Amino acid sequence: MSFAWPEVSTARKEKRKELTLHGADINERIESGGLDEHIFKLNLLNYLDISKTCLPNLSESIGKLTELMRLSLGNNQLTTLPPTIGNLSKLKLLDLSNNKLESLPEELSQLTHLETLNLSVNKLTRIPLIGKLAALAIFDVSYNELTELPDGISENHEYLTQIRAGHNKLTELPEDLSNLVRLTTLDVSENKLKDLPLQLCECPKLKEFNGKGNCIGERRLAKMVDQGQFKVMMTYLSAELQKQKEREGKSDKKSKSKKKKKGKDKDDEEIDLAKNMISVLRFPLEDESGVTVSVQVPVVTVRPYIVCCIVRHLNLKKSLNMFKHFITLQTRLHDTVCQKRQAATIATHDMKFIKGPLTYTAEFPQLLKITPLFKFKEVSAQKLMRDLVEEAEALRKEKKRNTISGIHKYLELLKGKVQYPCLRDASDQVISFPPITNSDKTKISDETTDILIEVTSSTSLDVCKNVMEELLKETLLLGIGRPDNTPPSTEPKEADTSEGAGATKPEKLILVVEQVKIVDHEGALKVLYPSRTDLTCDAFQVIRNYD
Repeated sequence: MSFAWPEVSTARKEKRKELTLHGADINERIESGGLDEHIFKLNLLNYLDISKTCLPNLSESIGKLTELMRLSLGNNQLTTLPPTIGNLSKLKLLDLSNNKLESLPEELSQLTHLETLNLSVNKLTRIPLIGKLAALAIFDVSYNELTELPDGISENHEYLTQIRAGHNKLTELPEDLSNLVRLTTLDVSENKLKDLPLQLCECPKLKEFNGKGNCIGERRLAKMVDQGQFKVMMTYLSAELQKQKEREGKSDKKSKSKKKKKGKDKDDEEIDLAKNMISVLRFPLEDESGVTVSVQVPVVTVRPYIVCCIVRHLNLKKSLNMFKHFITLQTRLHDTVCQKRQAATIATHDMKFIKGPLTYTAEFPQLLKITPLFKFKEVSAQKLMRDLVEEAEALRKEKKRNTISGIHKYLELLKGKVQYPCLRDASDQVISFPPITNSDKTKISDETTDILIEVTSSTSLDVCKNVMEELLKETLLLGIGRPDNTPPSTEPKEADTSEGAGATKPEKLILVVEQVKIVDHEGALKVLYPSRTDLTCDAFQVIRNYD
């Protein structure tokens, strides 16, 4: 059995929580015998720094150091990371800069408390999904070989202040960077960008932008960027965005005018969607595959109204940002037709992760357990609400504000409730906790083809139906439906995968919607949606496949 290095032995004897290893002496030891495995028995460590060495790989035993909050492995020779890095659930800082990493384990996305992630100066061509890293504040991927920023950067990253992605091979930036409400620094210098998203001007806190060394085609914009004229650039982008909106508005009016000349007195919305259809599939009876939701007595006094339906045969990959636009749509509807979730709440679930029938009920907070969106561990509703209240108060004090934002602003909706509403599937897992969150286990992705849509309300059934119809209509507007001459199983053509494909030749789209039954605790029918009296908007044609 090998002896522990003196630094490691001292740390063990003195029960130290920090260990730093670097320099020529450490480098020689690693070259001759590798890294001391006794390090991974120091289970009290919350800070580990192994840097400026020839370390080529990291032992899977790193996953045993579950108390680590800061891990610095910069300036080594690492080519890979073990999947067990995902076990370090308390990690707040991870520095992997100046190594030779070509890929990262997907388990990196399990580090949900990570605040600083430094991946600069490596050989990375892609980054795992970072959507679950909701605490992320500093994200550095500069000096790599990335062609795009990782998926998952969204309004969920409400603490993200810095993105440093200079010296890569980026060809475009996502439009929804404007959703990052605290982004102050964006460095995308020395890439292959041909333009900038106009929505960049809507980043409310952006103060520092570096886009030098790109291939921006518009000469005026390129000059502003290369000369570092940030304020002038933002003013220019804002003006161009306004022009774009005005052009779109004029286009709508022109289309309306042409229709009127033909004797058709319809509004813009109807004209835009006149060729689109919603095909309603009857509730399946023969094979018992239909989804039924049973409303139990306890929820009647808490949040009694619920409407569901299933949207089938979707292709959320038909354009570059289709999935992101669908998520953004739900957020927008929550702020508008749902009245900041005061009137109703929308939840979407991937059908392949759900086992019917479903039960809509209310439970005591300590008994209701759910894996919240972008989290990995199941928690009780009691703990979740307590944590959210503490986060909200801490954030309010930190920012010296009188109001709170994000999911925290919905906590008041359950204030004073003895029991909380929830939706369970047949396996007894909670898939939704309205109006706070739905389950990470059933969340949708761009791979999802069949979606269960759930709308709940404490106001009225009509509110649920109105919200559902608005969501289905807006989903059609996004172009998510399939072409009416294409079977559900047909794969999209290669040319259709780019944003805006087919814009010059509009095609009729069909959204396939399957009925879902809502019954009471005795099995009596309460709601069948969509029924013959639903989907009455003139903006689309409805085909009812049971007539």
